[in-house]
Amino acid sequence: MLTKALLFLRNLRHEPMAAAAFLHFGLLSVLFLYTELVFQLLANTIGLGFYRAVLFILLGTAMLTIITICLPKLAALLLSEVVVISVTLMSVGQLLYIKIFHEFVSIDMMSGGSEAIYRFRDMLMDAIRENIPGIILLLMPVLVLPVLYIIRRFPSATRLHVKYAIIPIVILCACRYILLVPVAVDSYSPRAIRYGQDDLGRISSVSEVGLFTTMEIDLLSQFFSADVSSVLDDLPELPVVITLPSPEPTPAQTPPQTSGLPDESDPDNSDNTDQPELPPEPPPWEGRFNSFDIDFDALIERDANNRGLLQLHEYFSLLEPSAQNEMTGLFEGYNLITICAEAFTGWVIDPIMTPTLYKMQHDGVYFERFYSLYGSGTIGGEFALVTGFMPRGRGGWCTGATRNYLPFTFASRFLELGVQPLAYHNGSYTFYDRNIMFPRMGYDFKAYGGGLDMSVYGWSTSDLVLMKLTIDEYINEDRFYVHYMTYSGHANYGFGNPQARVNRDAVEHLPYSTAVKAYIACQLEFEYAMTYLLERLEEAGIAERTVIVITSDHYPHALTHDQNEELAGKSLDRVSQLYESAGIIYVKGMDPVTVTAPAYVPDMTPTVLNLLGLPFDSRFLPGRDVFSDAMPFVILGSGIVTEDGVYNKHNRRFTPFDDAVEIPDEYVPAIIAIEAVRNSAVEQIIRLDYFRAIRDFLIY
Repeated sequence: MLTKALLFLRNLRHEPMAAAAFLHFGLLSVLFLYTELVFQLLANTIGLGFYRAVLFILLGTAMLTIITICLPKLAALLLSEVVVISVTLMSVGQLLYIKIFHEFVSIDMMSGGSEAIYRFRDMLMDAIRENIPGIILLLMPVLVLPVLYIIRRFPSATRLHVKYAIIPIVILCACRYILLVPVAVDSYSPRAIRYGQDDLGRISSVSEVGLFTTMEIDLLSQFFSADVSSVLDDLPELPVVITLPSPEPTPAQTPPQTSGLPDESDPDNSDNTDQPELPPEPPPWEGRFNSFDIDFDALIERDANNRGLLQLHEYFSLLEPSAQNEMTGLFEGYNLITICAEAFTGWVIDPIMTPTLYKMQHDGVYFERFYSLYGSGTIGGEFALVTGFMPRGRGGWCTGATRNYLPFTFASRFLELGVQPLAYHNGSYTFYDRNIMFPRMGYDFKAYGGGLDMSVYGWSTSDLVLMKLTIDEYINEDRFYVHYMTYSGHANYGFGNPQARVNRDAVEHLPYSTAVKAYIACQLEFEYAMTYLLERLEEAGIAERTVIVITSDHYPHALTHDQNEELAGKSLDRVSQLYESAGIIYVKGMDPVTVTAPAYVPDMTPTVLNLLGLPFDSRFLPGRDVFSDAMPFVILGSGIVTEDGVYNKHNRRFTPFDDAVEIPDEYVPAIIAIEAVRNSAVEQIIRLDYFRAIRDFLIY
């Protein structure tokens, strides 16, 4: 068959159809390369990896051309036109999305496209007006479509038989894959990105292999699930337990050596042999761990023939659970309110403009370095708060994950106590499939358009109105757990936004641009909501036994980078500083606590469960109890933050917080491996519904 195919191709130069095929290939290649180049220039994603995008386009166009010469003229023409129009519209849509939200839209997000267009129509129209020249440039290939019709009118005596097209297409597919193999040396290589199904993979992939290839893989990922640990041969497979090597202090930092003898010059250390002291009684948490009594040996024996489960059993059996501590059970028996605040950041907290939020931040648990998530959108940040898991995708992934048995979520823990979890949102009831996701997790969920009439108070997205409409549904209960997803902080940031307009007078005096003033005005509505919430809790006499937890879904990504720097009052790198946020854990009357180690949203679940004294197994959660001895490890889109510094995934450099600290050579490889293994573990837990598989072994 191969010989016949080669002979056929050699004779094509004598056929009119050959000329049409080569012209068809040339024209489509130019159109696709033009679109890719214009898009990447407009989106500011073009980089050294652009040559891979060129190669992928040429190979893909060759495959499309082979397919078309197997088809009748009309079918070939229609196929080519549909592909060109689809590519053009996709690039325009992606450009508008990235201009609004500074990230790329995924395939699973497109299912809610009509609702998003309606709800964010003002932002969309602004983006269209501001990007008319770019949109026109991207639409230019559509004007060339008539040329395809002229090319396909070439007389053709023959068509390529399908059986002769199979081998060339297979070869082209192999070439596309082989192009990535030489650079597959770490978890941030193009090959790794190509197989990544999370938003970090999608965003980085555009720079490395191009928009078209990225969207192709995103589409395929809707039907095929890739196991990261098995695809990336260079990375350690589960089970692997890696701990970071301790940085070595310089001689100037080495603590002075002591003999261990008492200092005779210190009167407190005088010899009191007359009255022997009794040893102090150990605290109740000493020697205890946040873990369940799980017989991993029995699980390994039971699932010896199931490679996925076996990997996870062996991996988790080797992990050390985090120890309980002086904060364990500090708020035992308390109520809980979790709030995922839309586009919230610590830069908006001010003792004058937002006194309530300032009080909650500084009189509660104060995080010196807290980070929001990156690349998973609003639903990803919210999912991380209520489940403790790092999202490996957006709406579709998060909704799918809630089909599983998830025993360590806030909802699961309170349901075991006989408390019905409640969830409220002053945005759309159906957007991101919240109407499916939250009831699956056990919440009684209400939102705008689904049990919550926001129009009662005059406009539909006020956080203050959200509190007023819902607080009486639970405040008189003996115990409650309530989750809020706010909306007032949502873009667009201009005074056409009702939330910004109603608070315009309060921000007019501020020395900021219009967009930043409007952003602060929107967040003032959240400040007023928190003031109202604390007042009502105080009136009910339960403020001292209600824990309030606040995190953000993402940084203010509808502001430009310059505007975020304006708001922050300092320059911000795009690796970690842009994602600096505010995590708040507050109970009226508590002793303020400061957490100096870096933390982020997935850390909130184990931290709060520990404070409430609710059982969980710390080995299964990617975050950590910030009061425990567990290693701080913050995974961001472009970086990894540890207690010692920040690793930049793009330039592959580690920058220590303290220049005097020496970082061992093996430190960075360990960071990369830990991230890869944790991401793979989360992916496999959800894909295999792991907790359901071990449900009978979760004995506390």
